[in-house]
Amino acid sequence: MRHLKEMVSMSKIVFLERLSYSKALWVDIASVIMNILVYYFLWQIVFRKNSSLAGYSVVQITTYVILSKILAAQFTGGVNRMLADWIYKGNIGNEIVRPISLLFNLFSRRVGEFIFYVVFKAVPVIIVSFLILGGTGPVDMMHFALFLVSVCTSIVLMFYFEVLVGMGTVYTLSYSALGFVKQAVFELLSGSIVPLALFPDVLERIVNMLPFAGMVSVPVQIYLGKYGMAESFSYIAMQLGWCVVMYLVTNTCYKKMLENLVVQGG
Repeated sequence: MRHLKEMVSMSKIVFLERLSYSKALWVDIASVIMNILVYYFLWQIVFRKNSSLAGYSVVQITTYVILSKILAAQFTGGVNRMLADWIYKGNIGNEIVRPISLLFNLFSRRVGEFIFYVVFKAVPVIIVSFLILGGTGPVDMMHFALFLVSVCTSIVLMFYFEVLVGMGTVYTLSYSALGFVKQAVFELLSGSIVPLALFPDVLERIVNMLPFAGMVSVPVQIYLGKYGMAESFSYIAMQLGWCVVMYLVTNTCYKKMLENLVVQGG
């Protein structure tokens, strides 16, 4: 219960911090909408001579573009910048000695960022995009519920990767390049640029087994009903399995990072 109250408090702080930058919020919303429009018109050109492509109708691909770009819009943010900034400026020592765990602190902040993102970015962009471009709703409420579960799980996956990228600053002393690499890998392997179904068969099977697919492709595919109920549950179970793996990897790397910080004098 105490940890839950601490998480709520930290999430509120981040929520209010983001809310104070109202101009940046409008710019972010506009950038997401512009990104959706660019891919929407590109796919309209593709579908001029095709009624369907890789099992997607024009309405389904429009929905895929809207949802995938909204989910992928989080790739540019995350706690990796904050953690890297603490390390780069030498404030990491103050954060480590706080009465709450550094990783718990970062996760609470990530939860706050996600809630803010959903309320002030995702929902408005979805409403505007569906009204202007069209789209299709979930195949049924059960798939929609699983879509929401998959999205929440994808945030946990993103969080662990963000922490690993942020900790990389200890060794590189620079976080800009790592951030760009993270975003490029996420967009390519998550299905953000094109649906993974358009990849060659062997490559598609491999990428679908990686954790990156769970960040965009899996939630959107569940929403569109491309997966049956049993398959949806199996993919969510795979997401959860990757969360456990990434938790172990992140904690191991965190301990190694602390050892390096001690050696370097903080």
